[in-house]
Amino acid sequence: MKRRGELWIFDMDGTLFEATSIAEETFVRTFSRLRQAGVQMPDDIKRETIQKTYGYTHDKIWPTLFEREVTEEERELADRVILEEEVALLIEGKGRLYPGVVDTLKILHEEGAKLAVASNGQQGYIETIVEVNGMRDWFAGLYSASGYQVTTKIDLVQILLREIPHEVAVMVGDRTSDVEAGYYNGLMTIGCTYGFGGDAEIEKANVKVDDLREIVKVRLAQP
Repeated sequence: MKRRGELWIFDMDGTLFEATSIAEETFVRTFSRLRQAGVQMPDDIKRETIQKTYGYTHDKIWPTLFEREVTEEERELADRVILEEEVALLIEGKGRLYPGVVDTLKILHEEGAKLAVASNGQQGYIETIVEVNGMRDWFAGLYSASGYQVTTKIDLVQILLREIPHEVAVMVGDRTSDVEAGYYNGLMTIGCTYGFGGDAEIEKANVKVDDLREIVKVRLAQP
């Protein structure tokens, strides 16, 4: 197969999965449950503040939303509650992938490439997205910051590269953290303009795409 030896590493939210399709309802449900549990937070958390946290690791999400330092117990509770709500919505069929994701990943897989996810989302969240969309068998690994107890995507991708045999690899994502994870691990990077980061965050990507389907035209090479 013409892509044998290639490893394609994808961010999840803003790259494969359109997180906005469930984000608002997820946070509404989560905030309600946390308030009932006695967690102190602003009465009105604005949509713009929530959107700013997309792609953050969870140790950054809650201080941003609550506008204060968060205890370990509060963070663990919030992480558990939001995961439960995300998974429930995904199983209900309320989330959606970006256009062309399934067809694009299927092409790469059938051409012999290995696929992996490196995400700041929680492990159960990314696993559920892949499962409900019938893509589990295409992935050599699903890696999350929470699952591997790392605080940066640079470290997460480093672990992934050690564990999945490959000859050449590429990082595909929409945020600065994705481009940096590729760059600092010596990888070619593809920036997705349609995600959350915008042009500024992916300015240093080797290749930019407006639609994920464009990546099938890319031939991998070390940057």
